[in-house]
Amino acid sequence: MTENEIRENDILAYANSLRWDLNENIHDSMIESLYKEASEISSKAVTTKTRKASGTFDKTLDKIVTSRITGFPIMFLLLALVFWLTVEGANVPSGMLASLLVDTFHPMLRSAFEWLGSPAWFTGLMVDGAYLAMAWVISVMLPPMAIFFPVFTLLEDFGYLPRVAFNLDGLFRRAGAHGKQALTMSMGFGCNAAGVVATRIIDSPRERLIAIITNNFSLCNGRWPTQILIASIFIGGAVPAYLAGIASAGAVVFVALFGIFLSL
Repeated sequence: MTENEIRENDILAYANSLRWDLNENIHDSMIESLYKEASEISSKAVTTKTRKASGTFDKTLDKIVTSRITGFPIMFLLLALVFWLTVEGANVPSGMLASLLVDTFHPMLRSAFEWLGSPAWFTGLMVDGAYLAMAWVISVMLPPMAIFFPVFTLLEDFGYLPRVAFNLDGLFRRAGAHGKQALTMSMGFGCNAAGVVATRIIDSPRERLIAIITNNFSLCNGRWPTQILIASIFIGGAVPAYLAGIASAGAVVFVALFGIFLSL
């Protein structure tokens, strides 16, 4: 081994030992300092005309949705509104699909199998088993998914989920987790797999592992319809009809918030 290689290995070993002594926010600090220095250089080298500040509405909106006073109430209300729209909006198309697939097509399909001389066990397996199960799954699961996914995607496209992560950052830090876990948890509400992959942004192996393990407490899109169905049957059915939608949405919101609490 040459002298240069030995020196290079010593440098790498020393750098690796220093890595564990660095602050967990070293990357954020470096990026912040780079942006600050770039801003100072540009202010010295670039001359701009005085103009009216733009983005005033965006800044005002950011202050409202990330405020300590209004941030959390807005987050809870939006979450409840999304679930209420999902529960209430899915009732009509779900009933229409059930009427079409179960009440109409199922007897027709059974009659067709009997006309063809199909054995009773085969008819029961294919019509009363496979088809009927598929029909109920489609009629119950498809409408909530068709409503919830686009609405949740709109919130993500509008940039609200990063604001939610910003609001929750302090809570995660006080709980001993990394502040960036708030972002991975928010992504977990869309997809747990994406949330787990996103934990790469957390530098500390310990806190990254915590984020991976607790990400499962975030209800992903695949579990929302089931959660909404259970809430509609057991919670919505236990209250008067005019309160069923609100009660079901409240139950789902409670489960989602309970998942956040477990993550902490």
